[in-house]
Amino acid sequence: MLTKKELENIIEAWPDDRGHSNNPELFESWIERERRYDARIIQNALGIDRIHALSERQKNLLDRNLSELLRSKDITQVSDAEIVGRYELITEHVSPIRLEAAVEDYKRRQKMN
Repeated sequence: MLTKKELENIIEAWPDDRGHSNNPELFESWIERERRYDARIIQNALGIDRIHALSERQKNLLDRNLSELLRSKDITQVSDAEIVGRYELITEHVSPIRLEAAVEDYKRRQKMN
């Protein structure tokens, strides 16, 4: 948890309407800390095996989908079931691995012709 002084410093470093910060290093380090926290929550919900099994396309789609979710609510309000639901949506409906393999196979065959 942040101390009162740390929180005050982050608030002071917060970018203004023009995107300028009086302490961009502090602000960026805080943003990175928050991203790592979000990533740990997501990793705990999905498990490392599920994450490693994702194709690059699935990772990108899931990342965009989860980013959209986190724009609408704070990570502390997101349940594990919501995270797993987004994972299943991507891996089972939007971009199942068997479909990706079929597309890659098709592309390879087209290059041979």
